[in-house]
Amino acid sequence: MNEADRRLSEDSEQRFLDLYAHLLVYVNGQFDVIEEIETVADLEQYYTDELLPLRNTLYNEETTDLIEDFIEENPADLSEADLEQVEAWTDFVAGEFVVVRYRENDAIFLDWTEPPKAYAVRPARLPFADLWDESELPVPVSSVVLLPFEDQIVCDGWIGIKNILFGGSLSADIDDEYEDAKHRFGVIDSLPAPEEDKKTDTEELRFYMKNKRNRERYASEIKQLREKNDELERIYHQEMGKARARSLGRELRELELNEAYVAIYDDRIVTSAPTESEVRELLEEIMPAGKANLPYIYHFDP
Repeated sequence: MNEADRRLSEDSEQRFLDLYAHLLVYVNGQFDVIEEIETVADLEQYYTDELLPLRNTLYNEETTDLIEDFIEENPADLSEADLEQVEAWTDFVAGEFVVVRYRENDAIFLDWTEPPKAYAVRPARLPFADLWDESELPVPVSSVVLLPFEDQIVCDGWIGIKNILFGGSLSADIDDEYEDAKHRFGVIDSLPAPEEDKKTDTEELRFYMKNKRNRERYASEIKQLREKNDELERIYHQEMGKARARSLGRELRELELNEAYVAIYDDRIVTSAPTESEVRELLEEIMPAGKANLPYIYHFDP
């Protein structure tokens, strides 16, 4: 099965559609959007796109008040469990997103407004793969509503696909925002969305140093953290050294060098020796006072 075909179970899908239909019928009764609809059976005679004005009315008006009134009146004589599920929809999230990934059981919808958030979403009706192939991602979408349902996040079935092609730097920016969202909130798989976790300075610095794009993007933040204390300065140099070591290993192998230990400081090789202890002794001699522990020691083993 294509990853994008992973929908709710058949029973869960039917339950969602039934509850949503009852709510839309109630909204229609309040605003008379489509005169011919008085029951769920009436609503089922319409194509999905024909019902869009009715669905939009739910989210263009006082959505929370409408849902709470529906629960209080309970015109469909729903069970307590079903009413609790509908009540959870007051935690809906609506807006524009970018679909950035398919995973085994869901798709990742990225809201890249500040702060960016990444939602794990399942379709309630049409499989996402019927809308776009994975090779087309990232895809910008509009008029999206995400709803909590049975401890998951469900797209209610209406999605506007924007005619924008992502490429080059814009795709890279989206990837950056996705990584930022995961760092700050994780991938959100239930609603309401959690509060942002407070990260330690060490966690923030390691994220900023994760790759070249991050190091360029967060240069000022990295500078501020480095200046906070000696331990953060040490972590900075260790992360820079690790990044440099990835390419350094290839370079040294091309030179057919023997096993060695190499000290890297500020992206530069400052010394090397056959053993780690020798490298550390040399660093004590050549590094400024108090900075002998800053260089990253890379073990080159061809």
